[in-house]
Amino acid sequence: MSQSPAPRKEQVREDWAKRGSYWDEWADQMGEQSDIFNLPFVEIADIRPGQRTLDLASGAGEPALTIAKKVGPSGHVTATDLVDEMLAGIRRRAADRKLTNLDFRLADMENLPFEDESFDRVTCRFGIMFSSDISRTFAEAFRVLKPGGRAAYMVWGPLTDNTVIAETTAVAEKELGFWPWNDDINPFRFPEAGILGPEMAKAGFTGVREEDIIVNPRRPLDGRPFWQAQIDMGVGPHLDTRDPAVRERINQAVEAALEKYIEDDFHVFKSHVRVVVGDKPA
Repeated sequence: MSQSPAPRKEQVREDWAKRGSYWDEWADQMGEQSDIFNLPFVEIADIRPGQRTLDLASGAGEPALTIAKKVGPSGHVTATDLVDEMLAGIRRRAADRKLTNLDFRLADMENLPFEDESFDRVTCRFGIMFSSDISRTFAEAFRVLKPGGRAAYMVWGPLTDNTVIAETTAVAEKELGFWPWNDDINPFRFPEAGILGPEMAKAGFTGVREEDIIVNPRRPLDGRPFWQAQIDMGVGPHLDTRDPAVRERINQAVEAALEKYIEDDFHVFKSHVRVVVGDKPA
């Protein structure tokens, strides 16, 4: 089992603050595409009407918005993030959808500003990879959960199993001269099974299991550069300081790299995520 080093929190905070506007810009389009992960994640987390849910690293909105619809008006979602710049997207999107059963809080998942036994569920999609202390992160989730509550975390599988991100990352590395993901900002920190489950069990969770979700999304050949979102959300802040020609070269290179995934009138890719889930004893 392998993982990258624990990130430095201040570097993580600074980087995500720079990315916030890009995530907000692409949030609606990516939200629609991410249902292939959101829906099974919500099911595994056992989200039900009336529950009070804490969503960690909510970013521009998912899965907090999906959960808000699921828990309904009798339930509530507290959406959190380490930086306010990332929460701008979910505030806007919740208002657009007229969802009133959410509140928004700045929160460090390693030091949660909530009372013991406050929530029925804790969820975190693509956020725990940026924690500098995994043991403390799980311990805090355990603390704020009510007895009988459940916590669920989603992480990416291996980079090589996530076609679009792998191809855009390779192009960005070549064109920009550096690897877009580093030790501090690395979504692929936990590529293998068996890393997070044991840590979750140490925090006191029972019934811990890890479940892989592997899908093959299809994108129609309609001329839209769907990969642009990955570029902007990944290296947008760096491209802002470069000649516009660099972005155009990246777009052309990504388009060429993705041609080998065309089948009939679609791009057909692979995406691989993993969910680790555990319960707090009643």
